[in-house]
Parts: sequence; C-alpha cells; structure tokens
Amino acid sequence: MKTASRGGRRKAEGGSGAPVPNGVADHPIPPTPGARRPTPSSLRRRVTATIARQEIRDAVFGWPLYLTAAVGVLIGTLLVYNVLQAVGESGLQIVGRPLYGSVVVVASLAAVFLMGWAALSIARSRDQGALRVLFFAPVDAVSLLAAHALAALAMYALLMLLTVPALALLAWLVNLPFSPLLLLGVLVSPAFVAPAVGIGLFLSAIAGTARGAMFTFGVVVVVALAIQFGYTALVQSPPDSPYYDALLFLRDVLRTARDALRWISPLALVGEGLDAALRANWRELGRYVIAGFAGGAVWLALAGWALRRRGVLP
Repeated sequence: MKTASRGGRRKAEGGSGAPVPNGVADHPIPPTPGARRPTPSSLRRRVTATIARQEIRDAVFGWPLYLTAAVGVLIGTLLVYNVLQAVGESGLQIVGRPLYGSVVVVASLAAVFLMGWAALSIARSRDQGALRVLFFAPVDAVSLLAAHALAALAMYALLMLLTVPALALLAWLVNLPFSPLLLLGVLVSPAFVAPAVGIGLFLSAIAGTARGAMFTFGVVVVVALAIQFGYTALVQSPPDSPYYDALLFLRDVLRTARDALRWISPLALVGEGLDAALRANWRELGRYVIAGFAGGAVWLALAGWALRRRGVLP
C-alpha cells in the first residue's frame, strides 16, 4: 500500500502543492481585533503636523528669522534712545507709553516677514516641482494651508520671545516702565498678524512663479505704506498752502482707504490693537481680535480656492 506524499495530500485537499514556510498558515491572517483604519481627518491632522514641524525646523535653522528679530530690536532701541533724548532736552520726567512704538515696530516687522515667507512658501515649492510630489501623499489643499498657517503663527511666537524680553530688559536698564497692558496686547497680537499670513498664502497660491509672488507682495506692501504715509503728509500740510484745496479730494480718498485698512491691513491691526490694549479698551480690543481672525480665515479660504484653481504644476 503506497503512502500518499505530502504534496499529494495538499493537492487532494485543494492546495497548490507549493511548499509553505514553517509557521505560516494556508489561510490569510485575520485582522487584529479592535484595530481601526485611520480616518481621513486623522490622516489630515497627521500630515498637517508633519508639514508644520518641517517648516518650523527650516525657519529655526535659517537666518531670516533671527535677522528680523535683530532689526526689530535695533529699531526699538533707537526709538527708546530718542525718547530718552527728548526727556533729557525738555527736562520732563514723564514719558507716555515709552515702549509702545518699539513693540509696534517689532510686531509690524514680524507681520511683514511672515507675509513674505508665506508668499514664497507655495510658489517656490511649485517652481521646484516639490508641490506635485507632495500631493501624491495624503495631502490636500486644506492640510497644506493649515500647516503653513500654524508654522507662521509658531514663528511669530518665536519672534516675540526673542524680541519682547530684550525690550523689557532695555526698559529695566534705563528705568522705563513696561506696562502689563502692553504685554497683554502682545499675547493677543497673533490675531492681528493672521491676515498677513492669509494674504501671503493667497498670493503664493495664485501666482504663477515665486518671482511673481514676491513682486505682488512688494506692490501690496508699498501701496499700504503709501496710503498711510500719504494721508499723514496731506493732513500735516498747512491750510494756507496753495495746494491745500486742490488736494482735498485726494485727501478724502486716502482717508477712506486708510479707514478701510484699519480693519483689513495687518500693519494697521497691529498698531490699533496694541493701542486699544494699552488703553484698556476691552471692547475695541475684542473687535480687533475678531477682525484679525476673521480676516485670516477669509484669506485662507481664498488661498484654498486659488490653490485648487491654479493647481500644482509650474
């Protein structure tokens, strides 16, 4: 009586006859009980956190962030020196809001820096082809924009941590008061720079190239500053000037534009918001905080639309 071979028995049992490694069953391994597949929302959160950490790491190990902080502290120190010189020449011992201008300059420089950084973030990746490769991963427009927005706010917090303690130390050395209300304004100031990040991401998403994004960024900054300084110059012109009446229409136009920029311009929000905090006007401060977050959300929504419309190809 012949004994059936192992391969013959496996064939008779419906197997293929191929050798099976030791310890491996003939049927597929069942899934682990209780294991759940990642949901799209959890994948989006994971991707957002990963991209944000990478952007923050690149900023921390780069020089532009520290150059911006150094320039802000330098200008703030010069403003404090001018205040002390004015006190020494006038003989007065009372200084109103001595560090307000320095903090406004630091926060405004941070807003401009973040706007420029955001304007380059997507456009540069698109030019280099990295954006197309990135979208092969579980990345969409929402997670990409959210990651850059979170990274920008983290960089702003780092800039404030580098500059505000230096200004506080300077105030202590020259015996000037550093108001806790001004510090409170600094704590809520990320709301004031949120529109700057949104505007930069929108410019980066809609621009064809990184060069075009930076050109548009420069135009936006120049126009905003021209409106502010142009209106100030026209207001300070003497009434007996022969051009006073002729420039009345232009002055009204610039005033209207300036009033509109108070609620949409990051630079205007920084100045007005810190001023409201220093005056302890909580209702006005709350309006500026809401306006900042709302403006940032609107610009981020426009950036998402622009990214989907423009695509990832150069």
